[in-house]
Order: sequence, then structure tokens, then C-alpha cells
Amino acid sequence: MAETFIKKEETLIRYNQLINIKLLAVSAYLLLVLILKIFFKIHFPDPVFFFICLIAISTIVYDLLFRQIKEPKTSQIIRGYFGYLLFDTITLTIIIYIIGGVTWTGFIYYGLYIYFGFLLFPRIYSISYTFYCSFLYTTLVIVQYLEILPYRYIFSSEEMVPQNLNYVVASWAVAVIFLLILGLYGDVFYKMLQKKIEGLQKTQKILEEERASLEIRVGARTKELWEERKSLEKKVKERTRELQRGREKLTKRVGELEEFHKLTVGRELKMTQLKREIERLKKRKK
Repeated sequence: MAETFIKKEETLIRYNQLINIKLLAVSAYLLLVLILKIFFKIHFPDPVFFFICLIAISTIVYDLLFRQIKEPKTSQIIRGYFGYLLFDTITLTIIIYIIGGVTWTGFIYYGLYIYFGFLLFPRIYSISYTFYCSFLYTTLVIVQYLEILPYRYIFSSEEMVPQNLNYVVASWAVAVIFLLILGLYGDVFYKMLQKKIEGLQKTQKILEEERASLEIRVGARTKELWEERKSLEKKVKERTRELQRGREKLTKRVGELEEFHKLTVGRELKMTQLKREIERLKKRKK
């Protein structure tokens, strides 16, 4: 299947927006975890901080390395970030596992990553990444179910009730930040689309103006050609009449010449006869 990439300029814009929002999101969740740990005494494992920081640092490092490419092609932007995202999603899976796996809200961030992917990647990449996330989450579920790796619950089943303030605040904060990030990136994408639509509308307006101008020019040229045709027809008719008059004059002149020729021939015949008669008379006198 052939790969279809969007234009390089638009790809770079989407990539830059994605990096900015991702760093903002990671910073927001890191701050949230610190607030919940310090002020609400929620026992987030220390590796959570490490892996969240790892996502932020790896994103910054990748972006710095990427910007060393002076004139990146669209395929380099897409494939490079896609490759990095495969690694980054593994880190995300580890964080989800540490904070409770299937027992809490971590799985929703796969949806956020997939959403970002569909706004940047071609369709085949996005579908492949969706299957990749599904595979990682399935692996997480199996590992957690079989207790292959040790893990701890941030909230036990007894604590996951609406009356538990810490659980409610943590779940509410996680969901709100998730929705804000989703809305923020949606707004950014909307503005990009709106800008593109405005560009297309301007192009359409220019084309309509050019079309109207062209129609005016075509109409004016058609009128000129029609007038030239009428003028040419008039000239042809006048020339035809002139030629007809000339032909009539020529015919008349030819007729006159023929008459003159006949008269001349007749006179010559009479002169010849007269000479013969004179000679005959001379012979008689002798």
C-alpha cells in the first residue's frame, strides 16, 4: 500500500504542536502527582516520578536531535517520530502498570496517544500504532493477571468509592487534565484546519475573481472578434461589389472591342473588295 503523507510544512506544524502539548501534558501530570503525594498523602511509587521524567527528557532529547536535521523530509518527520513513539509507549505502559494497571484510569492515555497519532500520521501508521497499543495493554493485563511482576495498588478496591476524598480528587484531577489536554490539542488542530480553510477560501476568491475577469476579457474579445467579423464581411461585400462592377465594365469593354473588331474586319473586307473592283475596271479600260 502506498504511503500518503501530508505536505512538509503542515507536517512540521503538527509535529511542533504535538511536542509542545506533550511536554505541557507531562509537566501537568508530574505536578499533579507531586501535589497528590505531598498534600493528599497518596502513595505514588517513586518509579512513577522517574518514568514520567523519562518521558519528558526523552521527548526533549528526541526533539533536539530531530532539529539537527536542516531540511527534514516529510517521511523523516513521520517515521522518526513514529519510531520514537514506539519506545515512548513502552514507558507509558510501565507507568500504567505501576499505578495500578487495569484497576485504575491509566489505560485512557493510550487513547490520548492514539488520538495524537491520527492527527499526525498517515492512516496506515495510525492503524498500526493502534494495534501496537492494544498489544501492549493486552500484555499488561496478562502480566498483571498472572502476577508475573510485582505491583501495588494506589487505591485498593475498598478505597475506590465516591466517599473516599483522596480517590475522588485523584480521579477527578486525572480526568480533568486528560480532557483539558484533549480539548487543547483539538483546539490547536481546529485552528490549523481553520487556517487551511481560510487559505482555501482566499484561493477560491482569487480564482472566482480571475474567472470573472477572464469572462469579461473573453466577452470583450468575443465582441471584438464579432465586430471584426462584421467589418470583414462588410469589406468583403464592398470588394465583391467593386469586383462585380469591374467585371461589368470589363465585359462591356470586351463587347465594345469585339464590335470594333467586327467593324474593322468589315472595313478591311470592303477595302479589299474595292481594290479588286478598281483593278477589274482598270483592266476593262485597257
